[in-house]
Amino acid sequence: MAGAYIRSVGLASALGLDAATAVSALLRRAARPSIAKLDCLAAPLALNYQRIPDGAELFDPKRLARLLPEIVRAAVAGLQDGERIAMPVFVGSSCFSVSLSEADYAAALEHDKSAAVPMLRCDYDYPARLACEALGSAGETWAYNTACSSSANALLGALTLLETGAYRHALVLGVEYANRTSLAGFSTLQILSDATRPFDAARRGMVLGEGLGAVLLSAEPVPGALRLLGGANNCDTYNVTTANPDGHSVAEVLRLALGRTGTDAADVRAIKVHGTGSLSGDQAEAAGLARVFPEMPHLTGLKGYIGHSLGACGVVELVLFAGALQRGLIPATAGFSTEDPALGLRPLTEHRPAQAGRYLLNHLGFGGNNTVLVLEQPG
Repeated sequence: MAGAYIRSVGLASALGLDAATAVSALLRRAARPSIAKLDCLAAPLALNYQRIPDGAELFDPKRLARLLPEIVRAAVAGLQDGERIAMPVFVGSSCFSVSLSEADYAAALEHDKSAAVPMLRCDYDYPARLACEALGSAGETWAYNTACSSSANALLGALTLLETGAYRHALVLGVEYANRTSLAGFSTLQILSDATRPFDAARRGMVLGEGLGAVLLSAEPVPGALRLLGGANNCDTYNVTTANPDGHSVAEVLRLALGRTGTDAADVRAIKVHGTGSLSGDQAEAAGLARVFPEMPHLTGLKGYIGHSLGACGVVELVLFAGALQRGLIPATAGFSTEDPALGLRPLTEHRPAQAGRYLLNHLGFGGNNTVLVLEQPG
């Protein structure tokens, strides 16, 4: 498989407002949790939430329109104007235009409560439209909404299109920003916690976070660049909120990703786990890994640094993980300290030197929508 090269990136996350700052903070093992106060419920809640430190009001519906263009411009800074005009844009998200719908609903409530309709619209093209405006592009756009695997699937979609030879470059976005709908929904599910503790004996749930990421993929070789070789996706439909806890569907997508990229399990240098810290999610991922890897590669999780950015995590965590590899390190896992005997996994608690070779990135979404990406670090 030819794959595609990561030519450039853009990022805003809890670790900083640009990719270089965020990767540096990651390798310093810094984390910036903050408290998000929900005022949309009868009994307001205070939840741990890892937000983008832009200084704006958290639920301002105009935040995305201010933040996303900067991320996009950072990712395409090296392209000529002519290369941007028809470049395709792929977006993976869980929220799309939800904040705009929330603002409309709030305005309608003030005007006439009896006529107010919640979530009247969801504009799936909204982030792509903002990106195209920033690019000056009229290219084709695709939107992916497959829960936590959304932007990972957007990466696979872009890669497939590049391999047809129809385009030289493709821009892939992961978009997740604070909205009351997501926070209230996850709170109702009772799977939120005070901290992310992936695979830890004391894990109790996840912490949500924001992330806006952009990856410019190029079909043309880029000296020294990491290469996205490909990956795989499946959906087991075991449960509306998790993969099958016996791990068979996770194992299946891991084997598919390895097979499609010609990668032997023994040659995998490390795995960026999904690692939400939820009881059932970590159980399914651990069981799946054990089915495929008799000897476990290094494991690391990133959500302890930035929270779970839901549909954006495929792109956001790729930017962070690839940035760490380019600086010669496999990053340590934030939040893990005590092994759970029922899982039998010990993610890295210290940074390790990164070697040339192949790395996996797991993304396991609601409904058992599972995606694994295969990344190659050049020698």
